[in-house]
Amino acid sequence: MPLEFHNNAIVLSGETGTKLKSSILEEYYERWWKITSGGESRSHFFPTSIIEMNAATGEVYIKETGEMLLGSAGHAMQLKQKMNWKSRNLKVFCIEENDECYLNLKEVIKRRWPHIPLDISEGPPLANTSNVYLIHAGTDEAITRIGEIGGLGNSIFFYDPLLFVDWKIIDNVAKSRIDSYYKTGTEFIIFMFTSDWFLGRGDSAPLPITMNEDSWSEAERRTVMNVDQLFGHQIWRKYLLTDSTVESRERILVDLYCFNLFTWFRYVLPLPFKPKKEQSYHLFFCSNYEAGINLTKRYYQWRTKNPRYSPDNKVAFSRFKRLHPDVFIGIRAPRRPLEWKMLWKIIKAHEFGICDPMCRDFIKDEPDLETRNTALDWLDAEEYLRELQIKNPYWDDHHKKYILEWDTVRENLKIDRPIRLNPIEPVL
Repeated sequence: MPLEFHNNAIVLSGETGTKLKSSILEEYYERWWKITSGGESRSHFFPTSIIEMNAATGEVYIKETGEMLLGSAGHAMQLKQKMNWKSRNLKVFCIEENDECYLNLKEVIKRRWPHIPLDISEGPPLANTSNVYLIHAGTDEAITRIGEIGGLGNSIFFYDPLLFVDWKIIDNVAKSRIDSYYKTGTEFIIFMFTSDWFLGRGDSAPLPITMNEDSWSEAERRTVMNVDQLFGHQIWRKYLLTDSTVESRERILVDLYCFNLFTWFRYVLPLPFKPKKEQSYHLFFCSNYEAGINLTKRYYQWRTKNPRYSPDNKVAFSRFKRLHPDVFIGIRAPRRPLEWKMLWKIIKAHEFGICDPMCRDFIKDEPDLETRNTALDWLDAEEYLRELQIKNPYWDDHHKKYILEWDTVRENLKIDRPIRLNPIEPVL
């Protein structure tokens, strides 16, 4: 689809889409930076980086309301500038391949942040004293140049493409950064227009509703090939090339993509947005550190009036104690057995109910790995958990990974799984 600009801002639509998305990213960037830079107590000393893989112009114009907002790249630069000397070790990378977007991005910077030296920001990386890097290049070239700079520290990579992100790009960047078992220090945020795959848009056809390739049109075939690139495999086809409802296939798409991301990330949070009645998209927040993910989810719930998940701990614990007296032997109130503490944390705080023995919240309760593994094995044997076969071929070290069995939780503890997050409906 052709891009549209208002002054130097890219034109987008939807208070319930673009405006809310911008607000959430602004909140997330600042909270994330304050934690990962070491905070006030360490004078924000630790190096951090925000890498805008599709920076656009840094500004967004909402057509319906006539509002001018900062885009995600604009929020990243605004964060760096407003913190003054505190953000001296924060690097901001704005990567944009499109010629028009890149020219408008430079105009936005000149107008909003005139003290950022464009010649230095666009110049040789090793001579860059501003720590704002402008890269007018495709993704592969940009990643190579970023790798040559080094010293990124804790980093967010935000992918905000017009169409989709090729899984090879996700894989290559993750491989260069996350070189051991769920290593912390790297977070991804990935944008996806989920409804487009099933409704089509512009020249893009919706996915066919059959696995029979002979019945596909050429346009449908191109869409299927694109989704192959999105996932990096063809396994998705048997789940999505069906005549199920659009809503059902969108949910399956989101779940399948999250499971792809679990290859690299312990926590994946898909946040839904609805810019128009017939459109939906998601931001996938990916991290190996649970605190930031949980903060973002709570902020989204507050902004969208989604209820917080509040299962009844007292009732659930009473039933657990009655069903499993063996794990309470030698434990006096108010202490709780490790099996219960880990199970409750999975129920309450682990998106998708996924866990492994190296989760930080487990380590806080029990430093010994063997003891944590024993507790997880017990939960597996009692069918509260099921082992997941998710392996990363690039890591030498692996641990068992589990997913919560909600049927057992519901039957034994009388707790229902949390409802899916619902986006704000646009005003007609």
